[in-house]
Amino acid sequence: MDGSRRTGDNFRMSVPFPEEKTQWAIMWVAFGGGIVAATHMGKLPAALPDIMAELNADLVMGGWIASMISFTGFALGLVSGTIGDRIGQRRVLILGLLIISAGSLIGTFARSGETMLLARFVEGIGYSAATVAGAGLVTHVTSDKDRKWSLGIWSSHVPVGFAGMLIGGALILNISDWRTLWLVSTITTVLWAVLAIFVTSGWRRRGGGVGGDKLVRNVTACLKQPGAVLVAMCFAIYAAQHISMMAWLPTYLREEYNASPLFAATVPAVVLLFNAGGNWMSAWAMGRGMQSWLLLFVGALGMGLTQFGVFSTSLAEELRLACALMFGIFGGMIPAAALGSVAVYTPAPAQIGTMNGLMVMGTNAGMLFGPPSLAAVRASTGSWNDVIWLVATIAAIGVMLALISRPLERRAN
Repeated sequence: MDGSRRTGDNFRMSVPFPEEKTQWAIMWVAFGGGIVAATHMGKLPAALPDIMAELNADLVMGGWIASMISFTGFALGLVSGTIGDRIGQRRVLILGLLIISAGSLIGTFARSGETMLLARFVEGIGYSAATVAGAGLVTHVTSDKDRKWSLGIWSSHVPVGFAGMLIGGALILNISDWRTLWLVSTITTVLWAVLAIFVTSGWRRRGGGVGGDKLVRNVTACLKQPGAVLVAMCFAIYAAQHISMMAWLPTYLREEYNASPLFAATVPAVVLLFNAGGNWMSAWAMGRGMQSWLLLFVGALGMGLTQFGVFSTSLAEELRLACALMFGIFGGMIPAAALGSVAVYTPAPAQIGTMNGLMVMGTNAGMLFGPPSLAAVRASTGSWNDVIWLVATIAAIGVMLALISRPLERRAN
């Protein structure tokens, strides 16, 4: 039996009450909810220099503002998954979007770096809830034949939302200020939450939720899967590099090339579109039998090599841009592979939300520590060229983790 069939069988086993017919309206609303949540990450890079100037925040404080939305995702990823298993992914998705809106509203009126950190903390709570629940909801409302494709589409919600807001945010900043951008983001998220309430009102998950006494056992069972933990760590390594590049690339372009705010936002947006293409390529490859560890390996290796080009002062500007685009493609291979591996490593059907939470916890760990680490190196050395060794080391760790996961994935299959 080939790898494709084994992975598919495991995936069907992971969904105890699969839909006979995919609920496409709900799937697309969940996907849209993920995109809307991701826009709250994408709204920051173009506005970060103005925020730092107005709030008197230094470079390191700016790094923490960029990553604080991920702190609660790191702390609460598993909790969000278990709560979704308990009360239902629909409720958690809607609640998450409303919490994001509350955090964004706080940020709209922030007058200090500390208040902005608090706002991003609240947004992080909602982001964790919405993204974990969104993946779980897509899993539950899709049929066996549509589920892999749907999850492949779902894995692109971050680059699509991030890229859209990079461009949209830059356009808003051209005619107004960052507070207007925050207010527009707040209103948009509330409206999508209302849409989600109406579109999903007639759907109920079959089989009910998980009993409260089983929540701790679910978490323990997922953490006892070494392959899943390694994949979550690969996801963290990817996220540390990806979010650092997206958070600081506009600043890098403005400092090194005196680029306009619109151009500095457009380049990362294009990189993110290439990242979405990498997501879809990875989903296509898994559907044809390629195992997750190989995609994780190729993605990590490619990210490390292309970052040398992006930050190397010895290369022409055109070659640096080409490396940035390839960075997006290689990086995009990792999220789809990591989320696809949930089907392989989930111990029991009722634990799929918890396992998704583990993956989200991994990616948020990387997003939390990546931007401040890169900012600290840049601030201490005074040169963007010196961050090469940091990102190369991080990428090398990702390569090693992917190789270690190979026998574990084969055993799980």
